[in-house]
Amino acid sequence: MELSLLPNDLLQHYCRKIQIPEGAAEILADITNKIINDQKLFEIYAEFYKNTIESGYWTTVWEPLAVHPYVKDVFGKHASLFYLHAALQRLPLTERKYSERNLSEELFVETLRDIGVWVQHAYQLVGYYAIGNFSWIWRHLEAKLFRLGGMQFMAAPFSGVVKGFYHSKEHHFLLLCGDGMELRANGDMQGVCNKEKTTDGFVTKYEETEQFYIGNPITPIGKGLNKQVKLNRSEWQKVLDKDDHLLEVHIPRDTAFNMEALKETYKRAKDFYSTYFPEVKYKGMISHSWLFTPQLREMLPPASNIVKFQQQFYLYPTAGSERFLWNFVFNEITERKDAKPDTSLRKQVLRYLEEEKEMFDMNGIYLDLCGEFGTVEYEKIAKVPDANDGGM
Repeated sequence: MELSLLPNDLLQHYCRKIQIPEGAAEILADITNKIINDQKLFEIYAEFYKNTIESGYWTTVWEPLAVHPYVKDVFGKHASLFYLHAALQRLPLTERKYSERNLSEELFVETLRDIGVWVQHAYQLVGYYAIGNFSWIWRHLEAKLFRLGGMQFMAAPFSGVVKGFYHSKEHHFLLLCGDGMELRANGDMQGVCNKEKTTDGFVTKYEETEQFYIGNPITPIGKGLNKQVKLNRSEWQKVLDKDDHLLEVHIPRDTAFNMEALKETYKRAKDFYSTYFPEVKYKGMISHSWLFTPQLREMLPPASNIVKFQQQFYLYPTAGSERFLWNFVFNEITERKDAKPDTSLRKQVLRYLEEEKEMFDMNGIYLDLCGEFGTVEYEKIAKVPDANDGGM
């Protein structure tokens, strides 16, 4: 069946509704007209929509947008908006999904306007409208991600790269590495900061027997230890494994970062999912964020909201790099030689890098059973048993 484009007046209605910048909306209108009047463009467009969007392929990958040479020739610097135009064809379906769940129009706007935020962000960086993170926006358009207050949430199955264990009697929690993680001798993931593998590293092992869970423990700041510990099944319960559901949490650029507000936001999210998605049995939150750059604890005071937020999550080894933090603290196009130390955090980041220290983002997990969000201190409840104590 041939693809039917959204009428231009309907597309413009949606652009206004989700706050696409006016200049970008005008370009999208021009794209509609060119697609209608250029058979080659239409064929490229229809093939992309069918194979990437309608097929669901875009929900399975994170990869740079591959711009067709002809699209580049026709639209030049605005070529990425050709693909955004295709993505926005999903908006009626998005709206229908919201309606089926009795989700409000206010939530629709608050969530979907993030697309406009990113288009405007590109304009501020490079001077023209674009969508630089196309692989991100399927979450909004497929009605999987929702913005509630200062955070965005999406329920998703956990990869199982690490395993979580809880000792209910002592209120201890511990992460063990999954099998086959390649770590440096200091416990960081190999490949951190895009560097070659070190020669003094180790590979983790994980095993389950009738009596024990056996593996390499992880400290709350994300260091895997080069020793095996045994957790006695009679005392420790496995509470996090592959395919358990967690709420992926993301912090939008325009969020006023306040820990008390974020605590209330998570309470709101819990009410939201129990009301509108009661079938989702999630265990807590997970995030991959520049906010989980552990070196921030050396740069910022303990009272910092960023430090407080990070401490609510149990970090685990991740092959991050300085780029994630750099892009948010500075931006994607500023080079180090041009960076200005005009805020306290920027000054600290530059000083850290000038001293040739590594700086990298990580993944972090928070589980509800460990306590109310905002009050958990994983560094206090984490219990790393002695390797020689087989009874743990």
